[in-house]
Amino acid sequence: MDSHPLHRLTAEQVHEFHLNGFLVVEDLLTARETDALSDHVDRIASGQLPHIPQTSIQLEPVFRSGERAATNQVLSVRKLYDIAVYDEQMWAHVTHVNIVEIIMDLLGVKDIKMYGDQLFMKAPTTGSAQAWHQDSASWRDIFPMDLVTAWTAIDDATLKNGCLHFIPGTHRWGMLQSNRLQHVSPDFGSQRWPIRPTPLKAGSVSFHHSLALHMSHANQSAQRRRGYAVHYMRATSWKDESVTDAPKMPPFKQVCGRSFPERV
Repeated sequence: MDSHPLHRLTAEQVHEFHLNGFLVVEDLLTARETDALSDHVDRIASGQLPHIPQTSIQLEPVFRSGERAATNQVLSVRKLYDIAVYDEQMWAHVTHVNIVEIIMDLLGVKDIKMYGDQLFMKAPTTGSAQAWHQDSASWRDIFPMDLVTAWTAIDDATLKNGCLHFIPGTHRWGMLQSNRLQHVSPDFGSQRWPIRPTPLKAGSVSFHHSLALHMSHANQSAQRRRGYAVHYMRATSWKDESVTDAPKMPPFKQVCGRSFPERV
């Protein structure tokens, strides 16, 4: 890692990421860029853009189950996924130089592909919680398990509306299946394994390792908490085709640098 010149981060920031498994960088987007992203994601969530398949839109559980009627499509959406492969404006965000240069610094390479993307809407009062998890526990067909997510705050993410929480250093534990996670989770929040909330201002971005344990609480406020998560990996990553229970993803798009056809 030290042999690669840094593009945007300091050596101290890279060290912090590798030590803790996450890093916050403030104000990566301008106010104008953040406002444009905010308007566009609501158009996508409305379901009215024909180039976004309905299969990319997932409603909150209370609306999927019929417990509550969905009277407002945008505020009923839990998340949207695999949208940048269909939408030029979201792809422009994926390839935003401020974000990509940080990904280069954290992965130590210039050859990068997008694994996928998820847009979390977390509406007021109905926005549900997300339990402790590691991203690579789902993406277990991609090796090395060393992907980086850039999570952009579209709204201010606060303690009340469900900002992300991390446990520093857990990306160095390896992949934890549920039977292993249940043995250590009672200690989460203790002095041994402190929980670190990461509130973000709109336009700021948190970066986390794909093995870092993270979660978010339900939205208990009157304010939305929209966040756009883009998952990046080295173009030299390897996809294990023998793993059949990982998510079925669209073809991985090249973000920058070289492609390696024999790899992902």
